[in-house]
Amino acid sequence: LPAVDVAALGAPFAGAREARERALEALVRTGATELADRGVLELSGGERARVLLARLLAARAPLMLLDEPAAGLDPAAQLGLMRTLRAEAERGATVVVAMHDLGLAARTCDRVLVLDHGRVAAEGPPREALSPQTLERVFGLNARWIEAEGGPWLAAGLP
Repeated sequence: LPAVDVAALGAPFAGAREARERALEALVRTGATELADRGVLELSGGERARVLLARLLAARAPLMLLDEPAAGLDPAAQLGLMRTLRAEAERGATVVVAMHDLGLAARTCDRVLVLDHGRVAAEGPPREALSPQTLERVFGLNARWIEAEGGPWLAAGLP
C-alpha cells in the first residue's frame, strides 16, 4: 500500500475522500509528504514510523496510547515525534507514552510515572519523578539534573 493509504487507515469511519484528506494533512504534520505515493515496504524504519504516526493523527483520537514510539529513531526524529505528540495534547487529546528513554521523557513530558516491577515508584513532573534518589533506587543509576541552555537535562549513568 502507498503511505497515504496506510495513513488513511486511521480514519476508517470517514468517507474515502475525508480519510485521504486527513491522511495527507497528517503526512504534512509528520514531515512525510514526500512519502505519500511510496509503498510502505519501500520505506526505511524511520520513514515507516512517520507514516504510522500519520495514521494515528488521522484518527483524531481523544486518547492516544503509544508504546516506545521513539525507539529506533534518530535524535532529531525523536524530538519531532514528541513535538507532534505535544501538539496533540495541546489540542485536547490525552497522550500516554510508555518509554524507556529517561532523558527523552525528562526533556519532553509534562508528567512522568516511574514503574518498579509493576508498582508506582514515583509520579509527577519530570524533575520530581526522575529524581536522583528514584533513579538510584529503581534503576541503579547515578543521575543528576544539569542546568543547560534550552532547559534542564537529565544525566544518568551506571555507578
